[in-house]
Amino acid sequence: MVDHNNNNDVSESEKLPIQTLRHNISAYRRLWESNERVEVIGPVRVVHQYINMPEQSAEFYNETTKKVEEVRGCVPAMGYSFAAGTTDGPGSFAFEQGTTTSNPLWNTVRNFLAAPTEDDIRCQSPKPILLATGRIKLPYQWQPKIVSTQVAIIGNIVIAGVPGEFTTMSGRRLRESIRKVMSDASDDETSVIVAGLCNTYSDYITTPEEYQLQRYEGASTIYGPHTLTIYLKQYQELAKAAIQNKPVSPGPPAPELLQSNLIILVPPVLYDTPRWGYNFGDVIQQPQKVALPGDTIIAIFVAGHPRNNLMTESTFLTVEQLGDDEVWIPVATDADWETKFQWKRTSMILGSSQMTITWKIPQDVELGEYRIRHNGYYRYVLGGVYPYYGVTNHFQVSFGVSSRKYICLLLYNISIVNAEILYRKHFLYQNFI
Repeated sequence: MVDHNNNNDVSESEKLPIQTLRHNISAYRRLWESNERVEVIGPVRVVHQYINMPEQSAEFYNETTKKVEEVRGCVPAMGYSFAAGTTDGPGSFAFEQGTTTSNPLWNTVRNFLAAPTEDDIRCQSPKPILLATGRIKLPYQWQPKIVSTQVAIIGNIVIAGVPGEFTTMSGRRLRESIRKVMSDASDDETSVIVAGLCNTYSDYITTPEEYQLQRYEGASTIYGPHTLTIYLKQYQELAKAAIQNKPVSPGPPAPELLQSNLIILVPPVLYDTPRWGYNFGDVIQQPQKVALPGDTIIAIFVAGHPRNNLMTESTFLTVEQLGDDEVWIPVATDADWETKFQWKRTSMILGSSQMTITWKIPQDVELGEYRIRHNGYYRYVLGGVYPYYGVTNHFQVSFGVSSRKYICLLLYNISIVNAEILYRKHFLYQNFI
């Protein structure tokens, strides 16, 4: 995996998504391998519509006033708690989750980019606006006003393609609202799937109650406290149109984001040169010669910039084991949990870099001879990108501590047995012979 931190330990914010992905993959595999399958039979229907969220309205039952109110969407804006980050990935400065009051200093910074209107402030309440993203149009809209909504029906399965990240409770309410439409039209049991991040990204969608707390997700709900209320109405209408085979208007045209209009703030890689006296792929620091399961192997290579080739179909590193036929066999890559690489530019003027590769040896690793291989590309100063590779010296992974304890215990037990046998022989010799 790739490490973006300055320390050598993987942060909790990096562990969590990988652990979640592993749990999901395990669950998907169990479902795939199980025999509990249901055949899906029926027509396929798909409806799609763009909507301008700040212009949308819906009815909302207010639990406090016990009245049905007409609510609307807001011009996109991000709240203070957005800058606080999440529990597993906190932000910078003094921002905290749950903030519902503004700060004059940060409001001045905000207004330098774009000042929200009084209507924006009232509409987004209790969210204090940190970034009036809907008012910023240079070089293009910072956040969309027009979003894509879509419903697909396959037999008795409904897939709701939503343009953002729904919280758990928001997703449940959306499923129930669509399921109600389907049950009113048919007695068949319907499964509703909420597919997030479809066609458009508009950050989070919280419930009105969650929005009031203004934690990270509420501050990132950009269309105001009734974003979910509007989506519930919209997806119910799309589901009805799909059931009744009624056409819907395409909606307002979405703005085009052309590649030529995009602004990239990351400077390009101009050139790479190896450090003095070395070539690309040379090993600056070799791994230890003998290691135990649970140890961490570290190797440092002379490297080019990783953005020369993102290696999306390959790997920046490979941990290889020497097989019985004297052939090196890959056992881990940069996609594995136990590996990590950290790139560092050692000289901005010369364009020199180094790559630190670490391998946390698993406890259940097969003992044997190993090496680490680094693959990369460098950019020549006169133009062109060229591949290189480097390998470390061989190192031995030997018995771990637990194995040594087991062997010592085994030898101890054998010695006890042998001693008992000798004692018995001596006793028999002394008394009967």
